[in-house]
Amino acid sequence: MSEVNETKSSAPAGEGRNLRKVRTGTVVSDKMDKTVVVKLERVKMHTRYKKYIRVWKKVK
Repeated sequence: MSEVNETKSSAPAGEGRNLRKVRTGTVVSDKMDKTVVVKLERVKMHTRYKKYIRVWKKVK
């Protein structure tokens, strides 16, 4: 019989920066030199009326 010993490292190779969220949006402004303003939209349900509302946020 043969034994197999496996060791697990705390951070596997290639997964160091893959924990970030990927968001898609619309470019609203590109007037600045190295920065653009992006409008991120998401759909949220109203707690009382149970209607879906479009909520947005502008990020740089």
